[in-house]
Amino acid sequence: MQLGKFQILPISDGLLKLDGGGLFGIVPKPIWCKLVEADDLNRTQVQTNCMLVRTPDRNVLVECGMGRKYGEKLRSIYDLHDDVTLVKSLAATGLQPEGISDVILTHLHLDHAGSCTRLASDGRSAVPIFPNATYHIQRGEWECATHPNPATRGTYLAENFVPLQQAGQLHLLDGDCEPIPGFRVRHTGGHTDHHQSVFVESDGRTVVFMGDICPLAVNLRPAYNTAFDHHPLDSMRIKGAIFEEVIRNGWMIWLYHDTKITAATLRHGKDQPEIAEVILPT
Repeated sequence: MQLGKFQILPISDGLLKLDGGGLFGIVPKPIWCKLVEADDLNRTQVQTNCMLVRTPDRNVLVECGMGRKYGEKLRSIYDLHDDVTLVKSLAATGLQPEGISDVILTHLHLDHAGSCTRLASDGRSAVPIFPNATYHIQRGEWECATHPNPATRGTYLAENFVPLQQAGQLHLLDGDCEPIPGFRVRHTGGHTDHHQSVFVESDGRTVVFMGDICPLAVNLRPAYNTAFDHHPLDSMRIKGAIFEEVIRNGWMIWLYHDTKITAATLRHGKDQPEIAEVILPT
């Protein structure tokens, strides 16, 4: 996809499975199971649609996927396989990890920040996958991730992000800002206290990387928010406000976890926004 002077490519870190009830929060299974399939463990398959943006002078990656550093227990829980990984997907575009200049993360949950790092040669410690990249993260998100509580300890895994600080590659952001020319971040909260969405802009065109404020197309519905959201009412409010901007300005949205749609435009539906045009299928 060409966005003004920027070239945008979807880069997958492979499929994984998440708890279906977790993905749909207060929506009961008899309703959501008509929209997505679930296996006998109540898990729904989702994608990891990371975004590679090639600008005239940078290669910027938005989100990093799940990674593969985990033991058999976690690999089994999330049904992880090695046939598609972030590094393999980048290589298919002719790009090696050394070529990534910047990484922007919406938040630090393990299915979004896992491939920030890889196991070192000793097989125990973790090091940044992208040795030349600056990793841009909200300061508040960093503080929450490095001081997890009982509810977040299972998804904020230190090996996914602490090595970034140790390597001197961490850039902490304070609220809404433009960390890179053409890339605005907006503090949304909702999913985590300091979740951010990313607005990529060039020559009057914009695509909004929603992150987990709207991970799937079915989450366009106002009440369809994940059970993982720290503040679901905030998620509902902020995604509605962003959708209004997207429709009014003719922007696109990027759906990180959807298995059928990566990027799309929106229009007003009867009770909620709906997909107007699929720009990039998954």
